[in-house]
Amino acid sequence: MSQWMWYVAGAATGVMVYSIIAALIRVPLTRAAVLEEVRKMLRGGVVEKTPGRGLQARGRLGQLEVTVDLADDHKRRGQSPMWRVLAVGPVRIEHPIEVTVGEWKGWIDSWMQLAESRSYPAHGGPALVGHSEVEPAPDHPVIAALQRHHATLAPGALHARPDLMRAEVRFSPRATDNRGLFAYLGTMAEISDSPASRARHDAAPRAPRTARTMVAHSER
Repeated sequence: MSQWMWYVAGAATGVMVYSIIAALIRVPLTRAAVLEEVRKMLRGGVVEKTPGRGLQARGRLGQLEVTVDLADDHKRRGQSPMWRVLAVGPVRIEHPIEVTVGEWKGWIDSWMQLAESRSYPAHGGPALVGHSEVEPAPDHPVIAALQRHHATLAPGALHARPDLMRAEVRFSPRATDNRGLFAYLGTMAEISDSPASRARHDAAPRAPRTARTMVAHSER
């Protein structure tokens, strides 16, 4: 091999090594920056380091208790690393539903593979495909909220069941390219606080005040 070919090979190797090092440095910096922005939008938000999972943001968003972290699934390299969102609170839907946004691969709940798939109008945004055992009503809070926010959604998925929602969202090494995560957070808050959800929450049977008082005293 001639000397100039050695130079070319050396330069290519140097560029590759630089790219790898830059990516290794950029991912944790971006994760910290984005989680800090998430913390600011949550009530009582904190960023904490957890064993085996690294940094996560946690706090309240409307009626939801939200946790956001960055996950790496070795079985899904095409989607990893990905943002994961866990939102616990009053969803108040009767049947589980999972919606994929764009060309997202994989399942939050693998059982949803057995459910029927239905496509929904995207109005110029990424494609929406819902998976549910029971056909959603035209005003289903999950579908309606995703359609309202579809223009700002990044490829990902949202799973909802009574009192719980989860989301997976594409991660970008550039902090400014992760706005899709905040679109999902806004969508989840809207689903929880939608008129349909509030109506179901208000209609849910509640324990008498004396019974709640007895439970509270028994837990002290």
